[in-house]
Amino acid sequence: MSRKKRQDDWDNGMTIAPMNGDELPKYRRIIYQNRENTPRHKREKSDVTRKEQRAMMRAMFEVMLPRLLVVLIGFGLTALIIWLWLS
Repeated sequence: MSRKKRQDDWDNGMTIAPMNGDELPKYRRIIYQNRENTPRHKREKSDVTRKEQRAMMRAMFEVMLPRLLVVLIGFGLTALIIWLWLS
């Protein structure tokens, strides 16, 4: 039987994913703190009053409620069809 040739130098140093440590929580925290400390443009006061903000939120919920109900009814019908099929 012939022996397989041994390959000692199979690692050529090429990396598939970056291994610089940016994905580690410690470095992510440091980057976030540095970003927080840098001066940014000042937040300007909004021209929208509190009453207008509440009206906008209420309008958003009135628009989203029918969509939520359609999704919930769809899940309910699916569960009912599965229950009828398996019973």
